Amino acid sequence: MAPNVNSIDVDTHLKTEREIRLEAENERLQREVEELRAERRDRRVTGGSSLSAVSLADDAEDVRQVMAEASESELSDATVRNVEHDHKHHEHGYTLQIGTNVTTVLGSALGQSRFVQAVIYILAFGGVVFVLAAKATKLGNDSDHRRLGGGASMLLVQIAFCVASAGLLAFIVNMLRLPLILGYILGGILVGPIGLDIVHSQADIQDMSSLGLVFLLFMIGLELDVSEIMKMGRVVIGTGLLQFPLCAGVMTAIFSGFEAAGLSWGSGQYAALYVGTPCAISSTMIVVKLLSEHAQMDTSPGRLTIGILIFQDIWAIIVLAIQPDMANPKILGLLKTFATIFGLIIVALLYAKFVMPAIFVFTSKSVELMLIISLAWCFFMCCLATLPFIGLSMELAALISGVALATFPYSAEFIGKIKYIRDFFIILFFVGLGMQIPVPTVEAVGKAVLVALVVVLFRWLGIFGVAMILRSGHRLAALATINLSQVSEFALVICSLGMSFGHINEETLTIVIWSFAILAITSSYMIEYNYAVYGALCRCCRRLLGGKRKGRGDNVDTHEEGGDHVDRNIVLLGFHKVAAMLIAHFEHHSPHLLAKVHVIDFHE
Repeated sequence: MAPNVNSIDVDTHLKTEREIRLEAENERLQREVEELRAERRDRRVTGGSSLSAVSLADDAEDVRQVMAEASESELSDATVRNVEHDHKHHEHGYTLQIGTNVTTVLGSALGQSRFVQAVIYILAFGGVVFVLAAKATKLGNDSDHRRLGGGASMLLVQIAFCVASAGLLAFIVNMLRLPLILGYILGGILVGPIGLDIVHSQADIQDMSSLGLVFLLFMIGLELDVSEIMKMGRVVIGTGLLQFPLCAGVMTAIFSGFEAAGLSWGSGQYAALYVGTPCAISSTMIVVKLLSEHAQMDTSPGRLTIGILIFQDIWAIIVLAIQPDMANPKILGLLKTFATIFGLIIVALLYAKFVMPAIFVFTSKSVELMLIISLAWCFFMCCLATLPFIGLSMELAALISGVALATFPYSAEFIGKIKYIRDFFIILFFVGLGMQIPVPTVEAVGKAVLVALVVVLFRWLGIFGVAMILRSGHRLAALATINLSQVSEFALVICSLGMSFGHINEETLTIVIWSFAILAITSSYMIEYNYAVYGALCRCCRRLLGGKRKGRGDNVDTHEEGGDHVDRNIVLLGFHKVAAMLIAHFEHHSPHLLAKVHVIDFHE
């Protein structure tokens, strides 16, 4: 039975928005009364001022009366109104947040005693465990039952268990204040081959989970401001061009040295190369997801990070082109690949310049239709890229199609709609990664930890060192390095293909998978607390250097996000369709006004 409403202890401390507004108005009027009285005493003003003071005092009394009536009315309806401020429920030990409906909360487990709450939660958790265990142990006989509407397809059943498992463990890790990515990976382990073996292989859901990467890269393209990245000039281009070959070469040499000393990375002459080269690429999926969650995509470190990731993806395409003929790479094949990419970019830009604006003019009255058109555009480019005589990946085509639409004022609307579709497929992607994690052995995990340490250490050489040579500043270079301290999902693809070509065996792939898993978890914390990590590193460096003052590099980027310090007296609170169209109008008709515009918004 739900407790009495009086147990909520609704009192005058629970003020509604109306009460707070009236109270503020009352305080303002009282201050004006006191100021006028003081002015009358000090300057002996005329009776008009006295009348003003009396009038204001009467207004203040009226406001106080209105507040009293509003308080009575609001408190009498406390059972059906939303609680506007956090309020501790002393009897049951929970907090009602802003916007929480009291009636709904009291009707749930939160309205019961602690003992009853514990029983309800245990039964609910037990129900989820029972379903997973029943599937894993094949409880019952499917042939004895007829399903309404026919049997579900195996793919749908596997996806259902993947999402249920990921949701359960994501909730648990969130309660423990751990990154959600960890929950998704653990969900994959739970239902995967080394867990309950409900889904026998990551390949069973690979096609569905790959859509997550397609949507993610399309959204990266939509958010990608190429002009802003190019403003960084030599820093982005130089770091992007040099980071991969530098890291890959140094790490391959180090792992070859370990191999010569007797530490095996697996059989085959290319084992050290397959550990060092793929690990020089960072994870687009993890980095972009976490930067978006923490609203860092459009910061200077975020733009540098994304710029380097784009170059890394280009390097990954080169590696995949060379891989089949590792001993004798074909230069003509590489040139053909790059010519095809350039041609695809030209086609996308021509459509974006001449065709897509006309289509969006006709569809602008329907947001739903515009969303469908944008997705159709993305998958049209993917279809074009996968034609036999072109032979490019859908992921690359999705990135190009997104960049082509990034200049449209509707791109923010597309991102807001597509992100929920993207998140669903991203869950499947990380669950699939969890399924690939093999049974741990001390030797494999130990080697993976060594690889992870080498990766993190030499990211500082390949990113921080190069960026500092290009005079980027300590802060910008360090934050980009922290953001990119993990291994890409491309590493798993490259090593899997290496097994099919006979270059390596399963031992090498196992080491790379464990390295990926370790760095995926640690980088979730590194990116979340990247500014705190940077501050701690600065303090350590100053102690080691004897407390020296900041170098010139720090001064370069102290205000790197502040722009040119012009007076920005046109302030837009929120940036949605109307604001986007206004900015587009400024760009075409009054570009000088852009330097005076300041936008305050939060974009997930």
